[in-house]
Amino acid sequence: MKRIIFLLTLTCSTLIPLSAQCANEIWAYLYKGEEKYFPTTSPITDVACFSASVDGDGRLTGGHVTPPSLPTQNLRYHLVVTIPWNTTLAHIYLNPELPLRDRIIADIVERSKGFDGVQIDFESIDAADATNYLRFLAAVKRALPKDKLFSVAVMARWKEYRDANPTDAFDYASINMIADRVVVMAYDEHARGGTAGPIASLPWCQKIYAYAVQNIDSDKLIMGIPLYGRSWQKETTTRAFRNQEIWSDLNTRQVEASSSASTGGHYAYSTKVNIDVYFENLPSLNAKMELYESKPTQGIAFWRIGQEPLNFWEEIPK
Repeated sequence: MKRIIFLLTLTCSTLIPLSAQCANEIWAYLYKGEEKYFPTTSPITDVACFSASVDGDGRLTGGHVTPPSLPTQNLRYHLVVTIPWNTTLAHIYLNPELPLRDRIIADIVERSKGFDGVQIDFESIDAADATNYLRFLAAVKRALPKDKLFSVAVMARWKEYRDANPTDAFDYASINMIADRVVVMAYDEHARGGTAGPIASLPWCQKIYAYAVQNIDSDKLIMGIPLYGRSWQKETTTRAFRNQEIWSDLNTRQVEASSSASTGGHYAYSTKVNIDVYFENLPSLNAKMELYESKPTQGIAFWRIGQEPLNFWEEIPK
């Protein structure tokens, strides 16, 4: 409760109503260097330019310096800011007693001058840094000109996850009080390194939305939709061996190893590897779009341009 009161005091003076907000916003993420994949016709309203990253000195590096030149008119462009996936670095970046935080904020404000908005996409935040993360978001919001749309991308959460992890860094309700838009990354139901499965099955998306709308104002809520696929290798063939295991493997496979005083031993063999691939297609994407369009939201966000199925932008309703 104390944190909520603190955030209300901190942010209410900085939040302003955004007049003439358009409903049914359609966001799409765009990598720098992949502008050629941007569709010539599409219903996209907002381009999330991915990404300017924070380096070890707290400076923005990479990404779009200015909005790209795209074939569609009347787009809003958002500078997306990320950090390396490193909780220790995130802890240092967010510490208000260190100079890096103010340096990061100053660079964000400077880089954002040509953009319509700024999005913070910090994913490697430890639960212990939750308060500093929220303070950082509020500080960025205060520092930006009032006409900049401030958005925050958050990891997908659902009730069962929140029950088991009640204090992680992504406090939807508090972030909702700070941001003008909250983009829920409703994908990676089955992530790299885990078990094989759908990128974002419809029942899972329903749970993600149900939790999100309980904690995020519907006129701020943007639901993320994946366009990609992912493969999983059932058998892991890269590993370290004890010498005893190597000799056992040689005997089992009935192969001979070469020997060199310079490079050591070596042998090679072929093996069958089973691969599971899950990917989004037009039916699965239409199902997710219909789900979110039937619910109170401000819009959807596609990750990412260039990964979509063939003819996707021609098929999506305009």
